[in-house]
Amino acid sequence: MQILEEAFHLVRTTDAASFWRYYIGAVPWSVGLLYFVADMGRSSFAQRDAALEAAVLTGLYFWMKICEARFCALLWVRLDPGGIPKATRLERFRASAALALCQSVQLPLLVVGLFFAIPLGWILATQRNFAVLAFTMPPSRRPLRDLVLGSIRYSHDQWAQNHGILILFFVIALFTLVNVVASCLFVPGLLKSFFGIESVFTLSPQAAVLNTTFVIGVVLLMQLVICPLMNAAYVLRCFYARSRTTAADLLGRLEQVREIRRLEERRVGGGARVATIWVALGVLSATLPVEGVPPGESKSGSSVEVERFRKEINATLEQKKYQWQLSRRSLDQGDDAAESWLGQRLNELAASIRQLLEKVERWMEESIKRLFERGGGMPTGGQEGKGFQGISSTVSVVLVIVFLGLLVWLAIALYRRNQGRERVVGDDREKVVVIDLASEDIVATQLHEDEWLRLAREQIEKGEERLAIRALFLATLAHLGERNLLKIARFKSNRDYRGELFLRARSLQELRRAFDENTGLFERSWYGMHRLAEGALDFYLKNHALIGEESSRDVAGSSRVAATK
Repeated sequence: MQILEEAFHLVRTTDAASFWRYYIGAVPWSVGLLYFVADMGRSSFAQRDAALEAAVLTGLYFWMKICEARFCALLWVRLDPGGIPKATRLERFRASAALALCQSVQLPLLVVGLFFAIPLGWILATQRNFAVLAFTMPPSRRPLRDLVLGSIRYSHDQWAQNHGILILFFVIALFTLVNVVASCLFVPGLLKSFFGIESVFTLSPQAAVLNTTFVIGVVLLMQLVICPLMNAAYVLRCFYARSRTTAADLLGRLEQVREIRRLEERRVGGGARVATIWVALGVLSATLPVEGVPPGESKSGSSVEVERFRKEINATLEQKKYQWQLSRRSLDQGDDAAESWLGQRLNELAASIRQLLEKVERWMEESIKRLFERGGGMPTGGQEGKGFQGISSTVSVVLVIVFLGLLVWLAIALYRRNQGRERVVGDDREKVVVIDLASEDIVATQLHEDEWLRLAREQIEKGEERLAIRALFLATLAHLGERNLLKIARFKSNRDYRGELFLRARSLQELRRAFDENTGLFERSWYGMHRLAEGALDFYLKNHALIGEESSRDVAGSSRVAATK
């Protein structure tokens, strides 16, 4: 519990720049994995794109591990300022390569740990130690050997503590997962209640929760939440294990105490000087004669002035910044206590962005200097020197303009995208458009039911039964959408449509049976390698006619009920 408390305090007091460096690697990998799973499960071109997407996902995974190692190094610096020796670019590249090689065998090690069960705790600790020790160990000529041996050695340090931490993190992960799932179900309900926004979570919550993409998405969100805390816990374990031979923990605490004492001395010295000046002014005002006051009244007038200065001095010393005799805790809070936690995080985020822009600006300046040096030397003196000195401000202005342009472009793109969606739903039925039945981007709402049937007849005449069955399926969806039995959307799968139809047409069992049969026939012919059997199209058309009769009967029954009311 002590390790977890220290880890939570370490993460809570870490600045926003450190989290920026961690999530810049974790978020792209999580989004890439979610896209990979969804695309491989639904796309008809999965076999063609699998190799390329897997290679990109592998690169994102190694990038995430490198960012995670940098985040652990920043946490280590907070524990032991100056404890990490500076490394050259070649040494950092060797450390990154060693980390990538160690992380490449993570999945086989997990399989071995799950199979034998007993060494699982040591394997998980070793894998976490890879990220902790990659950039915190002293540079050497054999970084791979040192990284592997150090990770294994520190995983055996206090093994009972390691297993206790893993059990607690398992419980924390379960509670976090439950909170993420509840938020994903609760927030869409609120949006529907207040703004009338429909989504898959409000139309069919069961189908949304049981979807594999949703499950993987909430697991990735849970990982993004608890991984910084888990990394901090293993940073503390490795730090204390190394401190048994180097006393780095004691040296780090002494350095923190020295820093706090220096801050106290600065504040006390500044407050004492201000108080001394006020007292001196009060004494001088009491001893000097007051102009315009008779000699007999000078004593009473001076006493009034002394009393007034005493009150001003007391009021000044009662201010928070001059109360150096309070406890160190109140002193450490200082002016920061008046600022909220959200304000401090926003300031840290702004500072990290400012530092990033300054680094980009310095890099551009250095590139320009190298360009001038290659071209015949730096311009010096006269108007040329002044022009080069103005490059820095020009670069800053250009960066600001580019950033504002990107924001405007993003706003325009989002507006056009939303406007385009509304136009597809409302206007495409009134326009004659060319439909490519082989495309994965078409939606059933683009044409009327009769137009889809016309396309199906054309494909039957050409002998393209596979395209004909897809046109018939889109005609079925268009028909059910017009009868308000389905809400057609691009992101929905056939399983989503089945679940929605089960909720909206509970009493129409024949309609649901016919739709299930037609959906199965379409999936076998479109997504699989099965050829259509003889009479399959007639069977589909028969079910389509049955769906039309049942839906028309349901609409007529609803009209009679409304007229009776």
